[in-house]
Amino acid sequence: SGRDKHPISGCKGVDILIDGRPMVESVVRRLDACGYFGPIYLAGPSRAYRQVSSAARMIDTDGSFGENIRVSMEAVRAAHPGLPVGFITCDVLPDTALLSRLMAEYRRQAPCDLWFPLIRAPQDSSELGEFSWKPVYRIAPGEGEPALRILPGHLVVVDPDALRLDFLYRLFQIGYRTRNRPINRRRAAMVRGVFLELLYQDLLHLLGLRLPTLTWGVLSSGIRAATELRRGTITRARLEDAMRRIFVKDRHRRRHPERRILVPLVEGLSLALDVDTEEEAREIGGETAALSS
Repeated sequence: SGRDKHPISGCKGVDILIDGRPMVESVVRRLDACGYFGPIYLAGPSRAYRQVSSAARMIDTDGSFGENIRVSMEAVRAAHPGLPVGFITCDVLPDTALLSRLMAEYRRQAPCDLWFPLIRAPQDSSELGEFSWKPVYRIAPGEGEPALRILPGHLVVVDPDALRLDFLYRLFQIGYRTRNRPINRRRAAMVRGVFLELLYQDLLHLLGLRLPTLTWGVLSSGIRAATELRRGTITRARLEDAMRRIFVKDRHRRRHPERRILVPLVEGLSLALDVDTEEEAREIGGETAALSS
């Protein structure tokens, strides 16, 4: 549905300009003004971001999506062991008031294993303007309630010690490697890659004298959740439970049965509208420039 758009390649954080300055500067300023984040790190290739006059600390990384997340996570965990870590992409412009409201809600619900707000979309996609081609999902707030139209948010807060990080990194790697394939071939490649990774992790469990339950647990939960999500019949609670079984370590779940993964369904379109095209950049009052060359 976005074939008529003009995609932006390169480092969007510097190639998209807001009021003549790299977009990532606006993101950092809003995070700082929110008052809930800090210190703030900027992860990306330093050769592209060296011109950014930002208060954020630089993490130099220029690999695939999964590799960039790994490098970022390792750097922040080393500097701040035991603390939750938040990630936000540099191609959204969330309102500062929205960030403050959401993070205040996170503070009330913490600690949790993973917190990932999903954004309610308007019933009429045309209200999204140039962003109307984005994929929309349907999730019910509770049993028996009508499903809501949902857009993914671009902010997540995680407890790194709770998560199967190596599995997540591998999942991102597979997704990145197959990103340009036709959807049917991509799905098959991702399923095959995830299955082999699960078998490898279960082999490590056996060598460590632990039960090899990862493959069955992840696949059974993931397939069921994906089917319900595709049909638009999944509830928020079932999605949260499936994500916890898939992404959280068994040992952590046993030690902390009260902890949860939380995916609140919230109002806040500015957190969902990531800029992928020149048309979207213009709609938010920006422009594009090859600053990173």
